[in-house]
Amino acid sequence: MLHTNKFLIILVLIMALLVLAGCTREVVTEVVVTATPDPAAASAPPAAPPTTAARPPAVEATAMPAATAAPAAPAATRAPATVAPAPGAGDDADSVYQIGISADLTTTNYWAYLGPDGTIWNQYVLGGSKPSLYTYSAQRFDWVPSLASDFPTALAEEQVDGQTFWTTEVPLKEGVTWSDGAAVTAEDFAFTAHTVAEMQLSGNWPSIVDPEYFDHAEALGPHDLKIYFKQKPGLARWQFSLAFMPIFPSAYWEPVVADAMQAGDITEQQKVLYAHDSSDEPTAGGYGLEKWERGAFAEKISNPDYYFADTVVTQYASGAYFENKPGGHEFGAFGETAGDKSLEYTVGPYADSTIYSIYGSQDATVLALKKGDIDFMLNPLGLSRGLQEQLQGEDGLTVIENPNNGVRYLGFNFRKEPMSSKEFRQAVATLIDKEFLTSTVLQGVALPMYAMVPPGNRAWYNAEVPEIGKGMSRAERVARSVELLKSAGFTWETEPRVSEDGRFVEQRGEGLKMPNGEPIPAIDILAPSPGYDPLRSTFAIWIERWLNEVGIPVHADLTGFNLIVEKVFDQQDFDMWILGWGLSLYPDYLESFFHSRHSGLQGHNAGGYNNPEFDKLADGLLAETDVEAARQLVFEMQAFLAEDLPYVPLFDTPLVEAYRSDRVEYPYTHSLGGLQNAAGLTTLVQFK
Repeated sequence: MLHTNKFLIILVLIMALLVLAGCTREVVTEVVVTATPDPAAASAPPAAPPTTAARPPAVEATAMPAATAAPAAPAATRAPATVAPAPGAGDDADSVYQIGISADLTTTNYWAYLGPDGTIWNQYVLGGSKPSLYTYSAQRFDWVPSLASDFPTALAEEQVDGQTFWTTEVPLKEGVTWSDGAAVTAEDFAFTAHTVAEMQLSGNWPSIVDPEYFDHAEALGPHDLKIYFKQKPGLARWQFSLAFMPIFPSAYWEPVVADAMQAGDITEQQKVLYAHDSSDEPTAGGYGLEKWERGAFAEKISNPDYYFADTVVTQYASGAYFENKPGGHEFGAFGETAGDKSLEYTVGPYADSTIYSIYGSQDATVLALKKGDIDFMLNPLGLSRGLQEQLQGEDGLTVIENPNNGVRYLGFNFRKEPMSSKEFRQAVATLIDKEFLTSTVLQGVALPMYAMVPPGNRAWYNAEVPEIGKGMSRAERVARSVELLKSAGFTWETEPRVSEDGRFVEQRGEGLKMPNGEPIPAIDILAPSPGYDPLRSTFAIWIERWLNEVGIPVHADLTGFNLIVEKVFDQQDFDMWILGWGLSLYPDYLESFFHSRHSGLQGHNAGGYNNPEFDKLADGLLAETDVEAARQLVFEMQAFLAEDLPYVPLFDTPLVEAYRSDRVEYPYTHSLGGLQNAAGLTTLVQFK
């Protein structure tokens, strides 16, 4: 009966994908890594897409990452199917940027967002309120100043009171203020970095302010900053992490942090900080959070004192970059600012407010877009191919497609047998026919992946990694998985047998025992439910089928996203799981995801992967200061992971999006990660 029910679920999933063709592919990046913090969340004029981890996200991996959701927040599956008209949706809607999202926030506290609450939905709404020293330019991803007025000085070795430091100095722009009128200063940066270090903040924070590198920061003056490192930092720990750190207003947060640090042990202190209601916190971005109605909407209003408003950004075909704020600053880099222009825009915001209406399903969000209730929908995986075809030619809508920067994966809990066995993980990977699922079942809406860097991130993608199982027939997959398991000491009472034509397993494996002679335990795969993400649900059910055929007793537990996050990252009480990451351009997330030091509760290495050889490669990446040498390390790390398989990369998707072109326009629409990765370009969007 159970076997029959599963295939009924598969049939329903296929029908949902092929017949309805209206549901959107959601949430690879609902958990964000920002090993490099999200540049789109900074208040810089380029408004570049997140790349962390990271986003260092961090790309990201979202980035952005970043791994847990607050239990008090409503789960995505409990959000209302429809929403009442949000503020601004009436007669004055022309001055309101209307965005639809498919799940609720879990916090409005920015410390928590980059700590235990690193969901993409939080990033969409909270991003853009904090300044950072540096950011990426739009489309090209040049490393450019944001709060900084110029590039930093070269790292220098110094002796201070008998201790050796590596230091750099950063000049800051004058005239940048918080929305309460206070100046943004070097002291704000120092306060933020010291708080992260002293309170040992979790989630993305250790990748942003790495305690093994960062020592302290000093305000030499209101607009002169000096940073001290314990050891010489590589690209991953200075230019692509600390330099992107979101900066908090010290005057607002100092008393809050002081109170939190009186709350018992470090864990209790963190909880107090993360739980603080920061709804009245001043912003330095184009918008500030005005209101959040749980399960209904969030509203951000424009900041009339936004420093970067009216800044003109120009990028040239030659590679040169130039920005000019009338009556403020000028900055140019990367060549002579002359010749053909590849991009030019003036920073807003142009809307009085941005409304994020929360819909209970992907279908409801898409319907709102078609009806004109919203201008754009934020959904990390964009739209399905079927919906793209439906929307092509629809009056008032424009459909765009961009390469993506994310990964959906199957992860293992190394603290349990048999997941800690390399041969077991390779057998699992061998049995998963990614090409069949992506091409035949999912009709080409997804692309199989074998590396932990997406092909769209061309500078860092290694196309030569081992591709376990690729091109094999079903009979070859079963035979190879049996061979792998036998080589590790697994045994069967009855081995699986494939039919003569090789098309199906006619004798299921029975009585599979582990190398220690004990029966292999029942294994659960946590995965998103079909209503939340039919793509990953489809993968989970087929993986369950293929593993059970060879005698591995697996059950696909299709459940809510927040529950998966809680079990995997908060409790580490699981066997295997399927989720996704939004990633950074600079792939130091490989260290964040898989270095053994990040395997504690709320760390990114939730599976507890521990390989000293990989740790050595990851440490080398953090210390590397040369881009080409870093690229070679990243290539080697990808190949290592593709064979050792702490994750089995499953698939990626091209990012298809649609917006109301009869109402809004953007300065550009083509970029890695699309408009999603820039959170809808809220400070650049203009109205027709």
